[in-house]
Amino acid sequence: MERLFQSKNIEYSLRLEDLKNKRFPVFKLTIKSPSSLTFVLQENFLAAICNCFYAFSFSDNIVYKSVVGQSMFGREKTWIWPHFDMNGASTVLEIWNDGDGFNLYTTEPHFSTIEKLANHFPNGTSIVKNAD
Repeated sequence: MERLFQSKNIEYSLRLEDLKNKRFPVFKLTIKSPSSLTFVLQENFLAAICNCFYAFSFSDNIVYKSVVGQSMFGREKTWIWPHFDMNGASTVLEIWNDGDGFNLYTTEPHFSTIEKLANHFPNGTSIVKNAD
C-alpha cells in the first residue's frame, strides 16, 4: 500500500496499534483531491475483505479497544474494535467487507437528510437509510 500512496504523491503515515498480543497497521492519509480519494478507494478496498474492517474518517477521531467474546467454537477470543468519537463535526465511511457498499456515519449538518446526502453522489446512486 505504501508504494501505491507514494506513486500518487498521497501523504500518509503508518503506525502499528498494539493491544495485548495483537498488532495491526493503521494508515493515516491526507487526501487533497477527489481523484486521490477515488484512487485510494479503488486500489485499497480489498483490505476490507482481508481484514473485515476498513473505514475512512474525515477527522482524527478513532481509537482501538480490545473486546473479549466467544469465538464460533465457544472459546474466549479477543478482538480489536474501532471506536469513533462522534462529538463535534465528524464523518466516517465504513466499507463493507465485500466492497459492495458502505455505511456513512455523520454528525455534519450538510449530510443531515437523505436528500442533502444524495446531492454529493452521482445521479442514480442507490442510498438506503438504515434504522438508527
